Amino acid sequence: MDNSHMHVYGRWNLIWKFKVSPKIKNFLGVYVMVSQRATQLLEEWRATQVIRPCNSTQTTVPQVRPIRQEKDNWKKSAPDRYKCNTDASFSSSLNWVGLGMCLRDDDCAFVLVRTKLFAPLCNIDVGEAAGLHTTIDWISNQQFDSVDFVLDCKRVVDCVNASLDDSSEFGCIITACKQLLVV
Repeated sequence: MDNSHMHVYGRWNLIWKFKVSPKIKNFLGVYVMVSQRATQLLEEWRATQVIRPCNSTQTTVPQVRPIRQEKDNWKKSAPDRYKCNTDASFSSSLNWVGLGMCLRDDDCAFVLVRTKLFAPLCNIDVGEAAGLHTTIDWISNQQFDSVDFVLDCKRVVDCVNASLDDSSEFGCIITACKQLLVV
């Protein structure tokens, strides 16, 4: 292959010896960090655009009670209760799972929000279950009670409300969620 068209003539030794001021180095470092973060956010957004075969459902803390199917419309939480929406996003290109949690009060006012990333990438059910576990643990550590947890993976909610014995990774996470819910 002929690469002669790529040869650039000049005094390269002057460029290699060129000293860059610390301010410019800091600017370039910040530029690289912002660029990487923008790329990461774009990948996470693309991952959230993937349609997954799960339905919106809701379960309640501190006691586990039968869930009811929610329609796609958002509903205000019951009086004197908090509502915590949680969801997981999956990025195969970055090999990680992103979690988002948002807590609102009974007047729909924002209370708290949290995001978290973990790797490696896992299947949707495990990621959604890990998201619920992370959310319940976070809310418990913040010392909130009377919280309704809302997530969009029907299998996770059904398994939290069922009395199944499952020793898989998914089943272990569901068992841990149940233990946090009854504490």
